[in-house]
Amino acid sequence: MINLRYHIVSLVAVFLALGLGIVMGTTVIDRVTVDALNDRLDTVQRSQGAIRDENGRLKAQVDQGQDFAVATRDQLLRGHLRNVPVLVVAVAGIDRRPVDDLRQALVGAQANLEGTIWFTSKMRLNSDGDVRALATALDLPVGSPDAVRRQALAKVAAARETATAEASPLAALQIAGFITYEAPPVPTSTTSTSTPPTLAALPLANTRYLVVSGAGAEVGDDVVAVPLVQAYAQASGRVVAVESGVDTDGGRAVFVGLLRSDSLAARMSTVDNIESPMGQTAAVLALEDLGVPRFGHYGVGRGAQRLLPQPTS
Repeated sequence: MINLRYHIVSLVAVFLALGLGIVMGTTVIDRVTVDALNDRLDTVQRSQGAIRDENGRLKAQVDQGQDFAVATRDQLLRGHLRNVPVLVVAVAGIDRRPVDDLRQALVGAQANLEGTIWFTSKMRLNSDGDVRALATALDLPVGSPDAVRRQALAKVAAARETATAEASPLAALQIAGFITYEAPPVPTSTTSTSTPPTLAALPLANTRYLVVSGAGAEVGDDVVAVPLVQAYAQASGRVVAVESGVDTDGGRAVFVGLLRSDSLAARMSTVDNIESPMGQTAAVLALEDLGVPRFGHYGVGRGAQRLLPQPTS
């Protein structure tokens, strides 16, 4: 005969069995889950190790390729600018390493390197005193900062392009603090008796100009570098504008991109990647092409037509 105690015992037994099953099932499931997660973690760690090893191999290959590119650059460019006068004009604040590498490429190409002009932050003309100082240095009428600056840059670009005996404006700009000057490297040949020209004698006749600006410039590109290149293009057409960059959004062609859409783009050349031996090679070959004359826009950024100038037939 079934009584109440039997029902109670039966129900307790059922619930105990159910609870035991849940506990055992949970334990088994948790162990399986943990084992699976551990297996996945081991797989990820092995994958990361393989990726690190592969990245190391790729970096070594890139370094070897870079060394090869530099050596090839010097071999390729030797003699391409033999005895051609070249003046580097840059804006203070930009990364100097690509400029130094580019100057080394010019030396390898046997250019007659005249040195490097650096425009300083004083060219912003933030005060009336600076405006008057610039006007006085170059014997210009005092006007608005933009007007005085553009007249000064035009005078710099036109130096040695006329038959007048007017003195070069560069020495006066240096004395007034608007530029600094780095002389070219001393020739390594002990038989050379030539002495580098003084700043007052620069630029030399038929000089080709390499204007460098871009990221980090202490004076905005639209304030100095762009109008200077435009002035060189109008005065002589012997100008190559260059910059270094990075392959990120807005990281390349921030300076030369403004010139590539300019109305004078057909009278100048531009290069947007002088941080690389490829860009340095393009800059030297573009300077060589100015003797044809032939112009183009080179690099990997927006508006570039080719990686390198087309070989001369």
